[in-house]
Amino acid sequence: MMNRLKIAAILMGSAALAAPAFGSSIGAVEASYTGSNIFNVSIGTGSDPAAVVTAILSTPGTFNTVTYTNYASLVNDGTGSLDVYGSAAGLYTGYTPTVGDAITVTTAEYSPFHQLPELEKPSTGTYGITLDSQHNIAPGAITATIEQMNVPTLPPTIAGYLVDLNNVSINDSGAGDGTLPGSGLFGTSNLQLTVTDGTSSEELYYYPSSYSLANINLSAMQIPIGDQVDMVGIASVYPTGPAPEFIPMSITVVPEPLSAGLMAIGSVAMLMRRRRTA
Repeated sequence: MMNRLKIAAILMGSAALAAPAFGSSIGAVEASYTGSNIFNVSIGTGSDPAAVVTAILSTPGTFNTVTYTNYASLVNDGTGSLDVYGSAAGLYTGYTPTVGDAITVTTAEYSPFHQLPELEKPSTGTYGITLDSQHNIAPGAITATIEQMNVPTLPPTIAGYLVDLNNVSINDSGAGDGTLPGSGLFGTSNLQLTVTDGTSSEELYYYPSSYSLANINLSAMQIPIGDQVDMVGIASVYPTGPAPEFIPMSITVVPEPLSAGLMAIGSVAMLMRRRRTA
């Protein structure tokens, strides 16, 4: 399962090349996918809903010694959300994504990866991304539970969205490989763990080899085994099994109630002190 090489499908015959490019909403694009039909599509065109960049999961460059060559941006048009994946010299030619951008993606190939809805550079034809406007309000992450994500087929209300997973804990058993790095830290290598909310559990897959955001946010962080945490990431289903998994982009340790109370008392004391010396 640790081998996450993306293997391109070889399409045989003209019929397998699917339908010609068309403009549509993300929701309609996802509904047109039957599980194996790869086709070209455009989003954000004409009367289509505005497609807004909500998160940038990976950026070309070198971070913590890991080199990345592709962008991975989540785009939401109100009917659905998906990943726009490609290199600066490919699909992203002439465009650098920023959260809040409204974009038009022209003639990209719709080809989900591990059930993550995804647009990428087509094998033939004209393609590209056009910046339509900036500083738009970007929809925030949705909230989901392990039970909702721990399914063999992700629902379109979760697949392709940035997800908040709250009040959970991490362990190194069950779906994980049971082996923590000797340092006890997240590093630059992929890592399988388990995330649980006390009722349901699923694999937690730390994926810095593919997502620079995970590397930047988590590399060198102490793995908070057993602590209550909140996470932001994406849901995925590895095809062997199938194995549902959560891929974290950030992890925040939730303060214990006593600690939170002490923090609140400290804040009040500080406020009183400031008032007395104002």
